[in-house]
Amino acid sequence: MPDPKSLSTPVIVADHIRKNFGGVSAVDGVSLSVAAGEIHAVVGENGAGKSTLMRILAGVIAADEGEVRVNGVALSGGPRAALAAGVALVHQELSLIPDMSVAENIVLGSTPTSAGFVKRREMLATARSALEEIGVEVDLDEPISRLSVSLRQFVEIARAVARKPKVLILDEPTATLTPAETKDLLDMLERLAKNGMAIIYISHRIPEVFQLCTAVTVLRDGKLIHTVPIPDTSPSAVIEAMVGRELANELAADHAARTVGDVVLSAKGIRAPKVNGVDLEVRAGQIIGLGGLVGAGRTELIRAIIGADPRTAGEVSMTANGRTRTINNYQVAVRSGIGYVPEERRTDGLALSMSVIDNVVLPNRSALATAGVLRNARILDYVGRLADEVGLRPPRIQQDAGQFSGGNQQKVVIAKWLGRRPALIVLDEPTRGVDVGAKAEIHRLVRGLADDGAGVLFVSSDLPELLDLADIIHVVRDGQIVGTLPRAEADERAVMSLASGQKAVND
Repeated sequence: MPDPKSLSTPVIVADHIRKNFGGVSAVDGVSLSVAAGEIHAVVGENGAGKSTLMRILAGVIAADEGEVRVNGVALSGGPRAALAAGVALVHQELSLIPDMSVAENIVLGSTPTSAGFVKRREMLATARSALEEIGVEVDLDEPISRLSVSLRQFVEIARAVARKPKVLILDEPTATLTPAETKDLLDMLERLAKNGMAIIYISHRIPEVFQLCTAVTVLRDGKLIHTVPIPDTSPSAVIEAMVGRELANELAADHAARTVGDVVLSAKGIRAPKVNGVDLEVRAGQIIGLGGLVGAGRTELIRAIIGADPRTAGEVSMTANGRTRTINNYQVAVRSGIGYVPEERRTDGLALSMSVIDNVVLPNRSALATAGVLRNARILDYVGRLADEVGLRPPRIQQDAGQFSGGNQQKVVIAKWLGRRPALIVLDEPTRGVDVGAKAEIHRLVRGLADDGAGVLFVSSDLPELLDLADIIHVVRDGQIVGTLPRAEADERAVMSLASGQKAVND
C-alpha cells in the first residue's frame, strides 16, 4: 500500500459532479480527488453511482453539473479527449475483439499505420512494452478468443497502460480472477502506483480494498457519504456506510437444518469437452456447491448436465411433480422444472435492450396467457410481485434491463425463474460483480428456494460464498470431482487443497 504521506497534489479532481437520467439522480454533487501514486477505492452498492461517476471522469458521458480537472486543466470533449488528457478506464465488461490478436487488441484505437498498412514491428513493440510494464507474458499473436478470462483481463489493462495514462480507472478488475491471479493483479497495481500512476479502484471485495488502497470513497444512492484514509476506518464501517444499515445478520450464514427430500437431479457418467466422467445428484431442499479453480470444468459440467451444451456420454434425469424425465436438451430441462442463471448474465441471461417486464415474461408466456392472450394487468402484477420478491431497486420494471446495475440485472435473471417455482435452480457464479447488499439478498433468495423444497446446484469461485451457502461441496479439477466435503468438514484450506491437487481424492 502506498504511504499516504508521500502522495503529491491531485492529478484528477471531480468537483461537485451531478448527473440525472430521465429525472432520476445517478450522481448527486460528488467530489473526488486522487493524487499521483495513490490507489483510491470507490465503493458502494450496485446503483450507488460508481460506474456513472467513472464514465464521467473518462469522458464517456458528460456531467450535468460540476467539473473534472486533470492536472488543473478542465476536461472537455469525449473519451478521446480524456485519453489525450491521460485518463484511461477499464470497464468491468471486457471490450476486447475475440478474433483479433493480443497485439492488435492492445493497440486498438491507436494502431500505428503507414500508407494504410499496419506497422507491425511498431505494433508488436508497443504491445510487448505494455505487457512488460504490467508483468504479464502472453503470445502477442494469440487470438483473444483462445485466452482464459483472467488473461483477457490483463490484456484489457495492458491496452489501457499502453496509452501511458496519468490516471487508471478499474471497475471490478478481479471479479473473474482466482485468488492467485488476484494477487498478481494487486501486485501489478502497486508497481504502477509506485511509478507515479494515480489509480481509482472500484471493487465489491472489501478485503482487497484494505489490502491495496490508501483511501476509500463511499457512495450511496448517488451521494457522497464520505472519503476516509484506510488506516482510519474498518471493513465493517465501510460496509455499513455503503448500505446504510448493519449487515451482520444478513451476511451471517443461516445453517439451520432444512428437510432434504428425494433426488430431483441424477447425472451419471457425464462426459463433454472439459468434463471427464462425473456422477452427481441433487435432492429437494439441498444446496450443492461446485468449487475449484477457474478452468477446472465446472461451467462445462453444469451446462452439459442441463443440456445447454452437448454431452458425449452420460445420462441425466429430472424428477419433479411425480414425473421423471430424461434430459437430452435445454428445452426439456426447462420443461422439467430446471431454472438456469448463467455466468454471463449480460450475454446469456438477459436481453439488455428489452424491459424488465419482457425479460421476466419471456420464459413464462404460456403460464401467464389466458386463452392464448397476455393481459397487461396480469403481467404488471406478476412482474411487480417478482421484482419486489428479489428486491429490485429501483423497481422500475418498464425500464430496459441494460440500464440497471449488475446486481439488479442478476436479480432480474433470478426473477425469470422464480416465477416458474423451479424444482431445481442452477446458478453459475451467482454473485460475481455484485455488492455486499445484493449478495446478501441473492443468498437469501437461494436459501429461500431450498427452504421451499427446490434443489440448488451452484458454481462459485468465491470461497466464503461456497462455504456459506453449500450443504455439500464437490471440488472439481480437470473435469472431474476430486473430493466431496460436507459442511462440517469444509473450510477454505480443504477446498483449495483439493482444487490445486495437494490432497488425495476422498470420495
